[in-house]
Amino acid sequence: MKTIPWDNLDVHGEQRRRALLNFDRLETEPYEPDTVFKPAAYEWPGDWEGRTLLALVLLAQATQREPRHLSAIMQRLPDYLNAQGFFGACHEAGVIDEQQLSGNSWFLRAMVEHYKWRQDPFSLSVIERMIEHLLLPARGHYAEYPVLPEQRVFAGGAIGGLQQEQIGAWRLSTDIGCAFIMLDGATQAYQIVPRRELKDLIDEMIAKFKTIDLAGLSFQTHATLSALRGVLRHYETTGDASLLRKAEEVFALYLQKGMTATFANYNWFGRSEWTESCAVVDSFIVAVSLWQHTGKAVYLDAAHHIYYNGIGYGQRPNGGFGCDVCTGAHGERMIAPKSPELFEAFWCCTMRGGEGLARAVEYCYFVEDSGHLFVPFYADGLVRIGMSGGHVVIGQRTGYPYEGDVHLEVLESAAADPVTVGLYVPSWAEKSSIRLRFEGQERSADMQNGFVTLTELLKKGSVIELSFDISLRKEYEPDSSQGAFSYRHGAMVLGIEGGESPVELDRDEELAALGSGRYRMTSSCKELAPINDLIEKSHEAAVKNRKQVLFYEQSQLQFMSE
Repeated sequence: MKTIPWDNLDVHGEQRRRALLNFDRLETEPYEPDTVFKPAAYEWPGDWEGRTLLALVLLAQATQREPRHLSAIMQRLPDYLNAQGFFGACHEAGVIDEQQLSGNSWFLRAMVEHYKWRQDPFSLSVIERMIEHLLLPARGHYAEYPVLPEQRVFAGGAIGGLQQEQIGAWRLSTDIGCAFIMLDGATQAYQIVPRRELKDLIDEMIAKFKTIDLAGLSFQTHATLSALRGVLRHYETTGDASLLRKAEEVFALYLQKGMTATFANYNWFGRSEWTESCAVVDSFIVAVSLWQHTGKAVYLDAAHHIYYNGIGYGQRPNGGFGCDVCTGAHGERMIAPKSPELFEAFWCCTMRGGEGLARAVEYCYFVEDSGHLFVPFYADGLVRIGMSGGHVVIGQRTGYPYEGDVHLEVLESAAADPVTVGLYVPSWAEKSSIRLRFEGQERSADMQNGFVTLTELLKKGSVIELSFDISLRKEYEPDSSQGAFSYRHGAMVLGIEGGESPVELDRDEELAALGSGRYRMTSSCKELAPINDLIEKSHEAAVKNRKQVLFYEQSQLQFMSE
């Protein structure tokens, strides 16, 4: 199963709006040619530049808009690379800087994506030089990566720093495990330059990663999930089923011990200090990739919740992304920006948001070689699909995620054979409410792996319609001995805008539907609304925003106090 080329997608709605908002932010002062390159003393070589380039390359394709500054940045790039072709110092043999590997992984991925897009010889030459002079010298050292708790510093700010003591060959970071972010870059580079020596390094990195107690060592979740993307990509390249099993195992650990009640992340396993939109984006991509390779609907359900809540709240009114409190940890009932200083993490999260939002556009449609079309996410717009006999152009209208209605109309068709179309139905949708129609005639709406399907010859004017109810529901927090719960409208977590004092609820609290996922409490007239509306607010209001998203019934509170 694979995605459809961006050239054949014209996605509108929320996905496009958010992507363009982030694109606009990435064409402002911190990311312009005069400011995007960091000084030699910057402790994360290649990180700022690589994340920016990667976001611009992907957003340009997802939105079909030419980046204002990309050409100028690429022209200046050679002046800022070291003599061996990457960012940062050229260390003597036997010295490995994990922050340099981490930062340059984003740069390596940017060059791979730029080469795949433009097929330019310069990007390919950078990839080849980075493999030769940055990656291959790390062979033999990943096997010795320090994983004992006494070798690590369990501290650090939102921008990690290097530990004072070098352990063996390794200059280590307070962002524990960030060296494994390079799994993401190395595996993508291997798909372009399949050198045996590079595969040996990748195998060494994965072998070491498999042995690490991620929760026990308090691995950074951003590093963990970026490494998982590399593991999954190498599964795509090699077909090694053990890699897919490992990815499922680690993602299950993340869901259990690394995710907040609003589908964001703890920055480190076991240290619920703030969220980091970089990792939220990673988790979204990993969830979709796991669904793509396993067909398990549980991963697609997770991806919807991550996108509409973790990413949705994490994006700021200016299009950037920031850090929030860890809702659900230590009794925290609220969702709110962590602090004014972390309101926008413009040095990392804003750029990573670019890939997340570009992928949200890309993930709207998948096809199989057999000609099956899957629609796992819904968005207004057009898609052009190659089928046996010719192409099919389909227009989509939808009210999702607020309403459960999807309307597909065939605008052009040269298809010679029937096409199987699969439409996603979330696990929380009431099965009796599902209706599937073709040309106005009801079809069987049997569910299989999260999809209803039909097989028809798609002719110009053919119409497929899907509907299902989206209603209010309670979801109790897993492993919550106090019985905390949230309100959901479909995939969207709901919250009450409020002050410092949490709202307590009667067991029989009545809620009146107002439309667009909003509800009013009849006893207090307080309003529950989707939390993903931060981009609608002014900067001042967004910085101060606080929403209560976890609740207890008063009877439960009384029990807890006794």
